Amino acid sequence: MPADTPADDYPLHPERIHGQPSSAQERQRRRDSLEELRPLLAPEADEYGSDPRLSHRDDSWLAWQERTGELPPDFERLPALAELPDPLVQYGPGAERRAEITTSEEWEQQRDRYRNQLEYWLYGRMPPAPGNVRASELDSRTVEGATIRDVRLEFGPGHDLTLDLELMVPDGTGPFPVFMTQWNHRKWALLALQRGYAAVVYAAADARDDAADYGEYYPDYDFQLLARRAWAAHRVVDYLETVPEADDDRIAITGASRNGKQSLIAAAFDERIDAVAPCSAGSGAVVPARFDRDDCYAGDMSVHARLRRSWFHPRWRFFVGRENRLPVDANHLVSLVAPRPCLLHTALNERTTSAWAVAQVYQSANSVYDLLDAGDRLALQYRQGRHARTTRDLHQILDFFDDTFGLGEYDDPARLYHDFSFEEWRRTAVDDVDVAEFPERGLEDPLIDDDGNRAETVEAWVDRKPILRERLRWSLGERPPRASDPPTSSLEEAGRGGKPDYLADVIGRPDPPDGVEKQWLSPSRTYGERVEGDLYYPQSTDSDRPDEQLPAIVWLHPYAYNTGYGADGRGQVPVEGATDRGFALYAYDQLGFGTRIEEGEHFYERHPNWSKMGKLVDDALAAVETLSALECIDDDRIFVLGYSLGATVGLYAAALDERIAGVASVSGFAPFRTSDSETERANAVIGRLSHMHGLQPRLGLFRDDPERVPFDFHEVLGLIAPRPTLAVAPSLDWTHPQADVLRCVSEARSVYDLYGVPEALQIRAPDDLLSFDYHEARLGDGPEESPEAFSTDRRDAVFDWITDQA
Repeated sequence: MPADTPADDYPLHPERIHGQPSSAQERQRRRDSLEELRPLLAPEADEYGSDPRLSHRDDSWLAWQERTGELPPDFERLPALAELPDPLVQYGPGAERRAEITTSEEWEQQRDRYRNQLEYWLYGRMPPAPGNVRASELDSRTVEGATIRDVRLEFGPGHDLTLDLELMVPDGTGPFPVFMTQWNHRKWALLALQRGYAAVVYAAADARDDAADYGEYYPDYDFQLLARRAWAAHRVVDYLETVPEADDDRIAITGASRNGKQSLIAAAFDERIDAVAPCSAGSGAVVPARFDRDDCYAGDMSVHARLRRSWFHPRWRFFVGRENRLPVDANHLVSLVAPRPCLLHTALNERTTSAWAVAQVYQSANSVYDLLDAGDRLALQYRQGRHARTTRDLHQILDFFDDTFGLGEYDDPARLYHDFSFEEWRRTAVDDVDVAEFPERGLEDPLIDDDGNRAETVEAWVDRKPILRERLRWSLGERPPRASDPPTSSLEEAGRGGKPDYLADVIGRPDPPDGVEKQWLSPSRTYGERVEGDLYYPQSTDSDRPDEQLPAIVWLHPYAYNTGYGADGRGQVPVEGATDRGFALYAYDQLGFGTRIEEGEHFYERHPNWSKMGKLVDDALAAVETLSALECIDDDRIFVLGYSLGATVGLYAAALDERIAGVASVSGFAPFRTSDSETERANAVIGRLSHMHGLQPRLGLFRDDPERVPFDFHEVLGLIAPRPTLAVAPSLDWTHPQADVLRCVSEARSVYDLYGVPEALQIRAPDDLLSFDYHEARLGDGPEESPEAFSTDRRDAVFDWITDQA
C-alpha cells in the first residue's frame, strides 16, 4: 500500500484487521479463535526437510505465537468469499463490492495493496534493495561455445550477506536474453544456453541455500524462506544490470515446485523481471488457499502451513479452516505480474496441485491482463503426468520466453478442461424457467406438503415421495435415453471386455494390502461409456475369490480433479477401512476427474439440458447395479460412502434408488434454503454446485432466490429414510456450515421418527478441520446431544458405523 494512503481509506488494510483489538469483545473473539485453532494446527509437528526451525528467532509456530502474542485476525471483519476474490474489486468487511477497478491508474494502487497484504499474510515483509551489491569472480572457464563464470555476490549490512551464482554466456555478440533459475535446476540452464540465452543458476534453493540466514541480518523484516529466496533472485537482477553480456530488458525466471513458488514471488515483487514461468508451483503460489483443502486432494494448505512452516509467514496458519476469509489469494499473486508475460505450467494429474484450481487462477488473473491490454501475455499450459518434468516441458517454457523476447513464436495451447460459464449454459440451454413460479419454502418439516398437510403415516409419506424425487430429478436435468449392457454375475466376466486406462498407472492406484485382492471391473456400459473401477475385497482362506457373499461399499471421492479416486500420498482411499471389516470396496473416477478429465471437457456441448451431477449420480447407480449382480456381493448390503462431492452424489443416488442400503456422508451437504439474513451463505452453497464447478446448473437459477429451490437436503434425507444415514459435519467446514447441517438433519429426523427408527439418522459434529481423517476429535450423536470425547480416527468411526448397520 502506498505510504501516502491512509489505512482508513482501505477497509481491509492488515493493520486495521489484525492490529490491536478495538474492543474487549473483539479481543475475546480473537482469543477464542486462537484456542479453537491451536489443537488443530499441530504446532509441535516437525518441519519437512532438514531445518526444523520456523525462523532464526523461533523454533516452532507455537514459539512464534508466544513470543509475539499475535492473535488471529477478527474474522468477522473479513469478507467470507467462497469464490476467488475479484482482483479488480475492493471489498468491504461484509463482502460488499465497494469499488470497481477500471483504469490502469487505479490498478497501480490496487496492486500496491495486494503486495502489502501478500507480504503481511503469506510471505513476510522483504527489505528494500540493499543498494550495495558487489561481485567477485571466483572462477572462469571456457567450454564449447560458451564461457562459464562462478560469481559470488556480497551485499547487505557490512556486505556480510553472500550469494553464489553461475553465469553461462554463449559465444557471440551480446547482450543476450537472460534465463534465471535455481541451483538444482542447472540442467534447465544448460538447455537455455543451447537456445542462445545467458543462463544463471543461483544458490537459493534446497540444494544450496545461501538465503537461509538472511533474516538474521534484517531484524526489522520477517520475510520467510520463500520470500528470502525470491529476494535473493532480486540481488541476481542487481548484478545482471552490471553485466554487459546480459540484456537486462529481457530477463526471464523459472523454477519448479517450491522453486516455482519463489520464482513467481520474485517476479511479482520485482518488475525488472520481464517474464516468469512457475512450473508446478502449487500451494501458496498458483493454487488458491480456498481450493487447497483436504477435499480437493491437492497440496492442502493445512499441511503446508504445518509441515513447511519455514516457507510461509506464521500468520498464514491462522486461516486454516477459514481459507475463505483470506483477503488475498493465488490469483492476486499472479495478477501482480501483469502486464508482463507469465506462463502457468502444471500437470493434469499431480498429487499436490489441482489443475482445476490453477485454471480458476488463470481466468481470474486474466481480467487484470485484459484491463492492461495484455490478455495474450498470460498463458496456461498443462502437461500429461504428475509432478516430474521432462526436457519437452522445458522446451515449452523456453518457447514461451522466445516468443516474449522476439526470438520465436509460441502458440498458447491453453486448454481449459474445466471451463464452464453459467451465463453461457443459460444462453444455450433450452430451459425456459420462471423462478417466480416456484413457491417459497423454508427448512420446514418435510412431512408437510405444499398445501400445509402433514403426513401422519408412513403410507402418506410414501405417497409424497414421488413428488420430491421428481423435483430432485428435475434439478439434474433431462437424462438422455438409457440403454446398458446387462451386468454379469462373475468377477471374471465383469473384468473382461477391455483394459484399464493407462492413466490409472500414471496417477497411481492403491495396492491391495496383505490378505486383500484387487479386481478391475468394467461395469454396465451406460450410454456407451464404461464406468470402470477397482474392486477390493478380502481373500478367502483357500482362494483368491470370496467364498461367501460380502457386504460392499461404493467409495465416491471428493473434488479430486487431479487424482480422481487414486492415491494422493495421504492414503485417502479407504481400502483397509472396508476390507478389514469384511467389506468389498468399489472405487472409480467420477466424470471430469482423474482418468476422466477429458471426458468431462465438452459435456454441456453434448448435453446442454442434462447436468454433470446427473451423470455422476447415474454412474453411482451403475456401480450399485454392477455390484448387485455379482455372485460374491450381498445385494441387500450395498452402502455408499462419500466425501465432499462424493457425499453429495451418494445422497442423491440413495434418495433416488432404494437398492442402496445406507449412506455415510462426510461433509456432503448444506441446505440451499435459508433465512433472508443468510442469503449470501445460500448463494455460496448453491454457487459451488451451479457456477463454480458447473455440476448442477439448474440450481444456479435460484442463486439469488434460494427459498424457491424446488428441493432441499432435509427432503433428500427424508427420501432415504428409513435406511441408515450418517452425516459428518466438522465445525471448520465453511462450505457446509455445521449449524446449517445440524438444522437440516433436525428437520429430516421427523421422517425417521415416523418410521419409528430415529436412531437410523446419525450426525457427527466434530470440532475439527475439514478432513476425512482426524484424531482426538469430538463427536455428538445428534443436534440435541452434547459432544463427547472421541479419541479414534474419523475414518474408523465411519466404518464402525457402516459395520453396525450391515
